[in-house]
Formats: sequence, C-alpha cells, structure tokens
Amino acid sequence: MPTSTAVLVSMRVSRPSAASPALGAALGLALSCTALQPASAQTATPSAGEQQLPAIAVEGAKPQGDYKADRASSPKLTEPLLDTPQSITVIPREVMDDRGATTLRDVLRTVPGITLSAGEGGGPQGDNLKIRGFAANTDLFIDGMRDQGQYSRDNFNLEQVEVIKGASATSSGRGSTGGAVNLVTKTPGKEAITAGSVSLGTDRTKRITADVSRPLTDYGVDAAVRLNVMGHASGVAGRDIVENNRWGFAPSVTFGLSGPTKLTFSYMHLVEDNIPDYGIPVVNGTSLPNVKRENYYGFKDLNAENTRTDIGTARLEHEVNDVVSVRNTLRASQTKRYSNVSVPRNADPIANTMTRTPTARDTTLKSLDNQTDVTFKFSTGGLKHSLVTGVELAAESYDNQPYSFTAATTSLSDPNPFAIYRGTRTLGAKSETKSTTAALYVMDTVKIGEQWEIAGGLRYDRFHTDTKIAATATTAALNPTRTDNLLSWRGAIVYKPVPNASLYASASTAYNPSAEGLALTAANGTTPPEKNLTYEVGAKWDVLGDALSLTGAVFRTEKTDARETLPGGTVQVLNGLRRVDGFELGVAGHLTSKWQVFGGYTYQTSEIVKTFTAANKGKELANTPKHTFSLWSTYELPWNLKVGGGVQYVADRYWTDANLGKIPNYAVFDAMAAYAIRPGVELQVNIYNLTDKFYIERVHAGGGHAVAGAGRTALFTTNVKF
Repeated sequence: MPTSTAVLVSMRVSRPSAASPALGAALGLALSCTALQPASAQTATPSAGEQQLPAIAVEGAKPQGDYKADRASSPKLTEPLLDTPQSITVIPREVMDDRGATTLRDVLRTVPGITLSAGEGGGPQGDNLKIRGFAANTDLFIDGMRDQGQYSRDNFNLEQVEVIKGASATSSGRGSTGGAVNLVTKTPGKEAITAGSVSLGTDRTKRITADVSRPLTDYGVDAAVRLNVMGHASGVAGRDIVENNRWGFAPSVTFGLSGPTKLTFSYMHLVEDNIPDYGIPVVNGTSLPNVKRENYYGFKDLNAENTRTDIGTARLEHEVNDVVSVRNTLRASQTKRYSNVSVPRNADPIANTMTRTPTARDTTLKSLDNQTDVTFKFSTGGLKHSLVTGVELAAESYDNQPYSFTAATTSLSDPNPFAIYRGTRTLGAKSETKSTTAALYVMDTVKIGEQWEIAGGLRYDRFHTDTKIAATATTAALNPTRTDNLLSWRGAIVYKPVPNASLYASASTAYNPSAEGLALTAANGTTPPEKNLTYEVGAKWDVLGDALSLTGAVFRTEKTDARETLPGGTVQVLNGLRRVDGFELGVAGHLTSKWQVFGGYTYQTSEIVKTFTAANKGKELANTPKHTFSLWSTYELPWNLKVGGGVQYVADRYWTDANLGKIPNYAVFDAMAAYAIRPGVELQVNIYNLTDKFYIERVHAGGGHAVAGAGRTALFTTNVKF
C-alpha cells in the first residue's frame, strides 16, 4: 500500500502570526517544484493489487520498502547490520508512517531500552532521554554530526532513525555512554516523488507535510532537487492549556547523481511556538499527589517556549577508485531558544497547596563542524580490510541568559492557569561558553575467510572549553576553563556459522567531560572526564529469505568514574561507580508477504556500586526500568485495507536514586487502519492509547515533577504519493 507524507493545501495553526505566512510560502515553493518534472516522466503508483509481494517462506524473496533495514548510514560502519558487532536498531520511514509518528519522541517509543526524562527547570521537554540507564541528551546526531540544539525534533524530513547502543565514542566522540541516536535525513535521488499528507485529529490537531523531489536529468543536468515542508498545531490529550505549534522546511540539491563525485547542499529551518508542559508535582520525590491529570500548574499568560533552528550542510562524496572513497561534510547550525516555564514544586496534600516557580532561559547555541572520512577497501594476503580513517574539527558556542521569578502558591487540586502572574523577574548570571574539538580516528574491519571478522578502532579527541560567567549582586565573575585529551577504543570479533547469521563479542569505551553539555561551573571546572566501558555479546540472524531480522545481545555498561560532590562541599570529583547489566531481543521485517512486525524487549538491572551517599549504595538508578517492551505489527488484508496495532510496556522504576518510591508500570496500546481508495491516495486512521491509560511517561531527574503521557488520541490522515 502506498506510504507517504502530504497533500499540498494551506492550513491555519492556532498561532497564525508566527507560523502561517512562512508556511504558506514554503508550500508555494513545494507546488512550484512539481513543475520541474515533465508530465510524461511522471508515473502512477501501482495499485494495491499490483504491489502484492510473493510468499516469502515459499519463494525466498525479500520484500522491498519494509520494516527491515540492512545498513546504517555512517561510513564508519562499513558492514551490513547483520555483520556489525553492536546492537543497532534502525527505524525506517515505513514504521514512522504506519505508526503516525510526528516527533522524535514518538519514534523512540518503538525502541526498548530507551526511557524519556522531563526537562530541568527551563530545559526542553521533548528530547531528553536515557539509553540503557544513562543520559543521552547530548548524544543526538543528524547524518552523523552532533546536533546538541535544545528543541523538539519533528520527523518530517527523516528517512530513518538509528539507535546505536553501547559506548561508541570511537564513532561519536564525547558522550554516548549508553548509546547514541542518529537521524538520517531525506536527500534527492533519481526517483521523482510528489507526496504529502493532511491530518486532522482530536485535541485540536492539524498537520500538513509535503515531499517533492525531481531529478533534472531530462533537462541535461545530472542533478536532483528535493523539498520537504511541514506545519503542525495541536494540544495534548488529557492535558489542559498545553500547545505544540511548529513549522519547517528542508530544501536540498544533489549534483553528480551518476558520477563518481557527488555534491549535496541541504538546509533545514524549524520554528516552534509552544505552551510547554511541566506536568504535575511529585510529593517528596516519592509519589504523586491525588490530582487530576489535566491540571496545568503554570501561567497561560507567562509560559512559552519559542525556538528557531537553522542547519546548513554541504557534503562532498568522491569515489577515487574501487579501493578509496572520500566523504567530507561541512555544517553550520544555530538554535535560538527562549523558554519561560512554571515548574510545580513543594506539593502539600494536607494543606492542598503547592508552589509554582517560574523560571526562564534565553539561549543561543551555534556550531561549525567539519568531518572528513576516507575509506579504504583492500586485501593483504588472504585478509580483506575495510578501513576508515578521518578527522573532525568543530567549534561550538553556547550563551545562556537565565531569569528567576518570585514563586506563587496555588491550589493543588484546582490550580488556575488563567491567573495573571504578578510577581517579579530577576536577571541571573549570564554564561558564555566556547568549545573546540579536534579529533582523529581509525577503524578497521578485517575479514578472515568467509566466517571470521575482527574489528577495532581508536579515536583521539582534544576537547577544550572556556566558560565566562558574569558577576551578579551576590556572586563574583568566574572563568572556568579546561582541556581534556580523550582516547577511546573499540574491539570486536565476529563469527558467521552460516552466511545469514553472526555471533559476536565486543568491548568499547566512552568519556563524559564536565563540559559535555557546553558549560562549566565552579563545581566541575577542574573535574576530569567520567569513564565508561561496555561489554556486549550477541547474535544476529536473517531468516525467511532475509525478510526478517532476529537479534539478541547480553551487555554490561559501567560508569567507572562518576562525578559526585564532595561531602559538605560543592566541588565535584570522580568517585562513583554505576553499572547496568542486561539483555535485549529484537525483531524487524516480514513474517509473510503481507504481515510485518517491528519491536523488541530489554531487561536491565542497574546498581549504584560506589557513592559518597551511603544510603544510596546498592540502589537502582533512577528512571531505569527492569523491563521495557515494544511491538508493532501490520497486516495487509484484501480490499486494499491494511490494519495494525502495537503495545509499549514500561515496568515500574524509581523516582530517584534514593529508591524511596516507584513510578507505576504501564502498558499503552495503539492501533491503525489504512485504506487505498485509488492508486496513490490512501486514508489512514491512528488511535493512540486506546484504553485512555493514565501513566507517567517522563520524570524530572531529581523527582521534582512528572509529565503524564497523552490520553486517548485519534488522528485521521489523507496520504498521497504519485
């Protein structure tokens, strides 16, 4: 059945002054792009009957455009996923479309072992996450380059999302303790695409996207252009006041489609204008008060989240010959974010009161990054090498102007979000941080015959950070600075008993410098990087004619030098030891030509092995459930009808490292149906949280507040692709 993304029509969002004019211009540009392809060259999408796939178990043919991916996008990962000795989950576009996912957070719900976190005071809510029990907020990448901007990512311009699990500093650089997430964007190709979707749903949801791609070969130019645009406006089911409004566009052009040299220019512009959700209060970091889930504890007239993200990229790829290929990527990006949030605190169920404390930040993050990868494929004797070496140079800056507000008390059971805030605002100490990275790396995969592979890698990073913190009426100016020299490594061995299966064992390291989040303080300015080590043993097996992928792995990740504050002081030192052990299972692809599945299960046990806080020794890590499970499946029925459904389960987990109270477990069920009314036109309905389950999806790291998952939501979409 046809999959897609959008119909080209106009839409009014709930805050038209911010979104509508530019969105209308972007859609007009998309409409103009459709004229670039001659009508004679446009081909209709085959009907559902013409797209029937062979019976896999009988004919052994792998379907195209399915839930199973064969490779990751990074040139540093030279082998197919089957032969890559690491747990990697790839979420293809088909899974996102069938699930009706619109944000990165929606996409990552399909990956067990990932838990979501609530933002700190003034921090963004959308893309805070933990992988295998360790924070990964700064481990987000776009096309292999770090994307540390504080914004909620929409998936309108994504081809697939890759979750690389385990310490992976040799490919990612700093961070990546439990893993990293790489977003792969859409690029122009030889295929002409005119696609789009219009969605209407409950809770004031309106969404439109367009995807137009045209090769220019008919005009004598070996090139192609592509444009993706999006507009979105919605509330959140079960949550009063909250609004999510955003729009964006992403043009790209590629020269040299058919030759050995390819040059791609791309740009993404994304704007958000939200009323943020900081959820409901937590009582003493142990439990929730008995309040309605729709209670909004902020001020509608005060609270806002406005972001603007601009990312421009130039990528040059050149195949010198059959042995050597080169890829150079240059990117400049900027994210500006102003947030004013009211964080619920100090709930008193007896007095029926709580404190809502407004706080604000005005931040700008800029980066200029260049990566050069050179790949060599050659043989020495009977050994076949796939060697990648490269260099990365980056300059980043982060300016943060905080504001504090006087707190206000409100009713715990019946807060008034329409009350006018009449407190005072105080200017905080502005901080300006500049960081530079210079890195060298080399990785080699050596094939020994048909059954054995050995893989290894080294990376050296020089990470320098200089932070200037302005003086205030009560504090002096500070200028902490430090330079970290980081050497990370990775080693693995792979055995292939048969061509469609592999067994592997690997070990890898990673580092978390104090300035990983692009800021130093008086407390951590002299603290060396944390060290991390991951061991993993796993198996991968492609079955049913390579149509279905089965994976499994056992892992251990240790943070051997965790930062902790000295007892009775403020300075941080390397003292703690934190450990997560577990195993995971995964499945992706076709069971039959009409039946697809995507999902997995992760079991993990966590422990605070060493800490200054004696009462926490032996406790579990906060927000690290033992069991997470996700399964999504679709089936193509006759009558041009496809149906699907899925479940996400998260076991109970502790609010804080003190383990004084647990967040209840939950299971959320979703369903979909899609009907092709004619070739290239499809009607789709998605229903999320079928049982209208009240559950806590995200929690503040210190157990201060919690954000409930959305209630029952329905989304009705018209998809077009021709």
